[in-house]
Amino acid sequence: MDQPSSETFWNSAEDAEMWVNYLYNSLPDFESVLREDWSDNGFHQSISIIAAGRHTPSTNYVEREWDYETIRRCLELFQNIEKIPNISQERKNELMGQARFILVFTYFEMMTLFRDIPLVKEPLPIEESDIPKSPKQEVLTYILEQIDMAINELPVSLTASQSGKITKGAALALKARMLLYNERWEEAAAAAKQLMDLNVYELHPDFGELFISETDNKTNEIILAYQYVKTVKEHQLIRRLHAIGNGGFSQVTATPSLANAFECIDGLPIDESPLYDPENPFENRDTRFYETFIFPYQTINGFYYDPLDPANWLSLTFLHFRKYINDIEKGKITGDSNWILIRYAEVLLTYAEAKNEASGPENSIYDALDLVRLRAGMPVVDRDKYNTKEKLRMLIRNERRVELSVEGGGLRYFDIIRWRIAEEVLNTIVTSFEVPGKLPKNNLDTWVFDPNKHYVWPIPQSAIDKAKNLEQHPEWQ
Repeated sequence: MDQPSSETFWNSAEDAEMWVNYLYNSLPDFESVLREDWSDNGFHQSISIIAAGRHTPSTNYVEREWDYETIRRCLELFQNIEKIPNISQERKNELMGQARFILVFTYFEMMTLFRDIPLVKEPLPIEESDIPKSPKQEVLTYILEQIDMAINELPVSLTASQSGKITKGAALALKARMLLYNERWEEAAAAAKQLMDLNVYELHPDFGELFISETDNKTNEIILAYQYVKTVKEHQLIRRLHAIGNGGFSQVTATPSLANAFECIDGLPIDESPLYDPENPFENRDTRFYETFIFPYQTINGFYYDPLDPANWLSLTFLHFRKYINDIEKGKITGDSNWILIRYAEVLLTYAEAKNEASGPENSIYDALDLVRLRAGMPVVDRDKYNTKEKLRMLIRNERRVELSVEGGGLRYFDIIRWRIAEEVLNTIVTSFEVPGKLPKNNLDTWVFDPNKHYVWPIPQSAIDKAKNLEQHPEWQ
């Protein structure tokens, strides 16, 4: 639909629903796959802006993430929905809960990137809209209040006609993610456990099927996804991810660092497993490896990938991402698989991380991790080996990386920022994937992460220019 106007709405429940449906467009869509190259998971074929520390207050990425338009429209719904005659309380609650979730999601991502930001709680006239930044903790307090309201307003389950809408489970998952990112460990574990105890969600038996259109809205693992519909609303992920010989531009390709994070099928890292052969590095790996990457010398959907053939390569790292484009036909440049924002596996990993940080190893943590690993055909966690908080922490972090890569709109980037390890993993020379005697190791780019600057994004210059009371962060002055 076209952008709705506040002046012509609020006459019926259908008007309010149309308004909320428009708000869904602000959630991260397939274009947020480009966030993978903010982290050490992805490499941008042209130039990596964020990972390489090349961004400024005027950078496009920075400008795009400053989204007060969505916040204003959410607040306008709260302000106007009471005007609507003959709307049931149940329908009003559902619409307000959905809008509240979108408000919280928007504020949360902005706060995570920009830290201190202006906190707007009601639609402001232009003459009152020039307000200073609020401390991050104040914003967090507000959005936690809002997400608790959404949890109470939203239903646990939906009818078939409401498929893809925001539910109580999505709100609980978002709450758990927010608490996790802000190191409120016990509360994060409790929110994740509350969702687990709904007994609505479970892991889909086949990991690879999660990322094909035939499974869309038919599995109890997906908690929230940006919706696509064949021939009506399709995406061009193949343009972003696939090789030029199969209609793609390979804008974002996988790094050797991510590939090497996948264990061998015996559950051991590649530097410990006797199954790992550097000359045949694609053999005997975690089954998720084969659902995550298109790697050299394999055939997918009739496309044979020879990374050194100039007619079909374009991946400077020699590795393409496979998620979401596994079922795309050769030569077809559009697809309709939904873009996953939250799924149950993340909730299990959130619970495991939060519980471990709160109290150290215990059976419920191992049980949650084992569910994720066993679904992938991997061995359960070695409880003797990973028997301390520190050792288990490293396993959980790696499990998040391999399970959730290319998902959720930049989960890996948010992880390395909140764990404060970006300075370790982003100060590096990016290379291609090396296979002795077959694929050369080429230096591709030099990334620089300044810990005194890059853990917070600059306020966009356009926002600074429009306001007298909005000051740039000291790291960027």
